[in-house]
Amino acid sequence: MKKLLILTPTISSEEGRGRYAVDIISRLVRNFEIMVFSSEKSSLDEKNLLEQGVKIYNLPGENKLKGLTSLFSIFKLRKQIKKHDIIHALEGYPQAIIAVLASIGLNKKIIISGIGTYSVLPLDNPVKGVLLRWAYRKAYKILCISNFTKNQILKRIELNNLEVIKLGVDYNKFQQEITDNSSRKIILSVGALKPRKGYHVSIPAIAEVKKKYPDIKYYIVGGKPQKIYSDLVEKMDLGKNIEFLQGLSDEELINLYYKSDIFLLTPVTINDNDFEGFGLVYLEAGACGKPVVGTYDCGAEDAIINNETGFLVPQNDIKKTTEAILKLLDNQELAQKMGENGKKFAKKMDWSNVIKEYIKIYESI
Repeated sequence: MKKLLILTPTISSEEGRGRYAVDIISRLVRNFEIMVFSSEKSSLDEKNLLEQGVKIYNLPGENKLKGLTSLFSIFKLRKQIKKHDIIHALEGYPQAIIAVLASIGLNKKIIISGIGTYSVLPLDNPVKGVLLRWAYRKAYKILCISNFTKNQILKRIELNNLEVIKLGVDYNKFQQEITDNSSRKIILSVGALKPRKGYHVSIPAIAEVKKKYPDIKYYIVGGKPQKIYSDLVEKMDLGKNIEFLQGLSDEELINLYYKSDIFLLTPVTINDNDFEGFGLVYLEAGACGKPVVGTYDCGAEDAIINNETGFLVPQNDIKKTTEAILKLLDNQELAQKMGENGKKFAKKMDWSNVIKEYIKIYESI
């Protein structure tokens, strides 16, 4: 059995990067002997992976990439790289840089994952950019989670070692028999309350939808609302229509997916380097048979088949977003058809299929 060494910023499934790491590691453990070097610990996810036979170590100071702690990390990592067949850094900065530094002279091929903002943003920094460009050029393969992420990297550096392997979804996890007899129209968003998620667009769009559907309910699962969003809700008289949720269990979230009529998330790209890398939530909604609304010019383009599983609209366009929502609410037959298409697409993107693409890359080494 080949030995796989993985570097990741986190193995906590409470955030996107950690969830990506846990999803990959837990599906590769049957095929490889795995050791993980992580910057942060997560007791629950770490425990589950340890029970599956994964070895996990912490690299102190890794996220800063400076000082004696990083030198210690590189020395510690180098000893393990000598023993492993495959080295995979699940982030650009600093994991990829540390992996390449630690493998100098060892004749090891490094694989790097490009998973969104943190694989691109450092390239625009005078110091970090030099280091990351060097690491990218040294890599055997850079596996991007979307074509948009790939293109963002290529805008900044000319490379010929990039491939796209989109994120997978745990399709079976979302297959439940849930009956909802409510006649109230429900819209759902799932995503952290940060500017690039586009809530400054979706909230005003709901205000427009309310004119036709006064009882519309909009659930935003992303944490405690920042003042900018709570003020927007108050200003638009949506206090009875919008509810912010946090800390939901998987079961509660899946129930909410099923109760909703439409899944809505309108990401925006900020300063050309803070963007939505993929949009796994669109696949999760699709797995529950729900039509989705997202935006062009970000990773959502890889998670939504426009006019088939849902609609893509221009970024920062309240009018087009409102029109897409109303088109689905007004036409139940269309919404159902798109939901069915989304379900087929999500099944195709199940991790059982996606993980084979990673294994194929590993076996080419």
